[in-house]
Amino acid sequence: MEQPRRLQGHLAAVKKTALAGVCLLLLAGSGCADKEDRRNRADMKAAARAAVLRHRFDDSAQPDSSRLAAGRGLVRLDPEFLANRYAQQPVLVRTLIDAAVAAGDTTAVPLVARLFEITGGEERIDFEVDLIAFGAAARPRLLEMLSRPDHSLVVRAVSVLARTGAVEASADIAPLLQHRDDWIRMGAAHALGQLETELATQALLSALSDTVYAVVNAALVGLASQRATEAYGPALVLLGDRRPEVRKHAAHALGEIGNPGALEALGRASREDPDSGVRFMASRALQALGAP
Repeated sequence: MEQPRRLQGHLAAVKKTALAGVCLLLLAGSGCADKEDRRNRADMKAAARAAVLRHRFDDSAQPDSSRLAAGRGLVRLDPEFLANRYAQQPVLVRTLIDAAVAAGDTTAVPLVARLFEITGGEERIDFEVDLIAFGAAARPRLLEMLSRPDHSLVVRAVSVLARTGAVEASADIAPLLQHRDDWIRMGAAHALGQLETELATQALLSALSDTVYAVVNAALVGLASQRATEAYGPALVLLGDRRPEVRKHAAHALGEIGNPGALEALGRASREDPDSGVRFMASRALQALGAP
């Protein structure tokens, strides 16, 4: 009799544990459902609010103060709408952006980034300035642009990213030196030259072996801007490159790096190089190094 009673007690404990587990699952499921329901209601409320604000922003009968108030709400709720309205309402949208930049309000970053994408020429330059003002907060949106098929957009985004002050920018940009497009590699090299980090310097040194002279030149300019002492040896070698464009930029880099060991090679290039541009740049480099 004792054994069956023990078995019955064990089964009762198992059932109790299972029932408690079911209850917990039901409670958890109820909590998740409540959260999802609250989220859905919040989304519906935001959508309704955005619809009202869109109508008010588009209503030309409203005073500008009312339309701007609607726009301030749309900066957060529907930046795509404002970006699409920029062509028709440039003053209102520009006013919203200027106010956000002045206040350091980074909720305007999606709007500015979208306008940076869809505009060109001088208009794009304005939005570049805005993104740079937002600093590291603009980084996530700029990173998205680095994979766009529009290569001109990628190059501009890389340049802006380098100027935002984001500490991760060197690591973000360096992989583009392996891109299949020559122009993007050149743009990446130019951007890295603006970043005085060890990672940027090492990436530019590796770019000196690129097969496209425009990329090599951009890397030399960047290393010259950094006054990277590690570039002295490679630049001295490139002063004898078969391509005059590369020799010219190598001479410039040697002048900026400031190692007096380059005086002899630069003096010879200033007198004997067959290309007048190289001779001129070598002479300038000699002056930068303090040669008489």
